[in-house]
Amino acid sequence: MGDEHDGLYRRLQEHLDRMPVGFPATASGVEIRILRRLFSPDDAELALDLSAIAEPLSTIHRRTRGRHTRGELRAALDGMADRGLILRLGRTRPKYGKYPFVVGIYEAQLTRMTADLERDILAYFEEALGRTLHTTGTTQMRTVPVNVPVAVENDVATYDDIRAYVRATAGPFAVMACICREGKALVGHACQQTTRRETCLTFGGAARGVVEAGAGRFIERDEMLALLDEADRDGLVLQPGNTQSPMFVCCCCGCCCGVLTTAKRLPEPASFFSTNYHAQVDGERCVACGACVDRCPMGAIALDMSAAVALSHCIGCALCVSACTSDALALTRNDAVRVPPKTMPALYANIYRERYGTLGLASAAARRLLGIKV
Repeated sequence: MGDEHDGLYRRLQEHLDRMPVGFPATASGVEIRILRRLFSPDDAELALDLSAIAEPLSTIHRRTRGRHTRGELRAALDGMADRGLILRLGRTRPKYGKYPFVVGIYEAQLTRMTADLERDILAYFEEALGRTLHTTGTTQMRTVPVNVPVAVENDVATYDDIRAYVRATAGPFAVMACICREGKALVGHACQQTTRRETCLTFGGAARGVVEAGAGRFIERDEMLALLDEADRDGLVLQPGNTQSPMFVCCCCGCCCGVLTTAKRLPEPASFFSTNYHAQVDGERCVACGACVDRCPMGAIALDMSAAVALSHCIGCALCVSACTSDALALTRNDAVRVPPKTMPALYANIYRERYGTLGLASAAARRLLGIKV
């Protein structure tokens, strides 16, 4: 049943849906139930005053038109940021902005997830959110080979070698539990791929943020590399943020990951992944052992006289390659190489442009210059 706050939460849904990665409405209204579980009415009112681009307290204070003193406003915003409802950049002179639901609010609920919230989120993925995450344009995450060397034909290959990136990055490094795996366990669906929970790897400012939030722990570079080895042994797909210097790498399973599980229901899921490789079989070497069939998280490999790869489903994760004992599988570069954006702002600008067009992006930039929320 509705109440006097129905309109408020609908406005918040529409406000979040205007992010580069949307938060769509549904026929069932499950998205409103999720917002009610996360945001109090006061939280929702304040979130409506935030922009997609983080802004200083002074700008937000002017926009609230005296509803709060500066001190009250900062305390309220910090409280929402501490609960993972909004973005906060910096501590001394923080900037605040609205968060996308994924990647953002959802992952930040790691220490606060409940079974009821998880059930609603699973229903939302099924009804609408899953489709929002899958686009043939720029995606939030990309897929890179797991622990398999790739030929360095040009600079693009370095973006696909996550181990080289870890070795070259200054750090700090941190690891946190997987929100998808944690949530599924709450509703009685234990992961079938691994018993490990700590499979989300973070770098730099993101690493500091998850540790400050109590959601993760710092690790050394060698442990980060060891965790990547474990991901290969457990058959997990590596999905870093889709930038040249990613802030995180998710080690994902085919039974819990919202991205993988929803993609597998699509007729040609490979077209919705940012990946530069696909697997190829050498039929003369293949002994038809079936190890690759069991290992593939996307159901992309079938077995007859030898293994055969369906390119419509292969996302270039290389799990089949690392499992093959006869060296019959190898990665081959796709004809169309996808170069990731350099930075997070560039990534989200690309996604926003693809969703709203060049004029929409220009309008958003103009609003930002005028201090109007985006």
